[in-house]
Amino acid sequence: MQDLFGRVIASCDRALGIVENGLNLVAGALIFVLMLLGVAQIVMRTAFAAPIFGYIDIVEVAMVGFAVVSIAYVQRVGGHVRMELLVSRLKGRWLWAAELTSAGLAAFIVAVLIPYSYQHFERAFEFGDSTIDIELATWPAKLAVPLALTVLLVRLGVQMAGYLRLVLHPDLAPVAVPTIKDAAAQAAEEISLASGGRDDSR
Repeated sequence: MQDLFGRVIASCDRALGIVENGLNLVAGALIFVLMLLGVAQIVMRTAFAAPIFGYIDIVEVAMVGFAVVSIAYVQRVGGHVRMELLVSRLKGRWLWAAELTSAGLAAFIVAVLIPYSYQHFERAFEFGDSTIDIELATWPAKLAVPLALTVLLVRLGVQMAGYLRLVLHPDLAPVAVPTIKDAAAQAAEEISLASGGRDDSR
């Protein structure tokens, strides 16, 4: 039977996951729209010699969305780039302690960045900062940064709680934390996803 602390962490993980999935969907939609816009730009420029006015400005503002909006989702699934030469050799309580330390350092850095990124947004909003060509307001993109970092900070807090639980009780099943997979397991998972989950062994 799962412990009470684990159930609380799992509940927080599920609730936060809904927000992260939504933000990841927004980031994916932005990428899709920019792909369509890029195709339209190429067609307009080559076929009609009439490129989309302000195309670079639009990309400049929109790229902030898919660069940071889904950052908490990536942290949740463990999709970020990390050095695992040392961590992958650790086991049990030592592994979870190392992960807890790493998440704590990341949370500290993110907590420092949030107020500065918000001040950057405030300046852009107060001064009416805009792009050069079409004078597109930049403050929505700059507001996305502290908001995305705040969600990331909450995610790191949930993961720190999950790591702390495992440090105290290494025999429990991991909850709300990404687990390290060796190369063989990761390759098998990618093959399974590429094949659509079909069983080709028959």
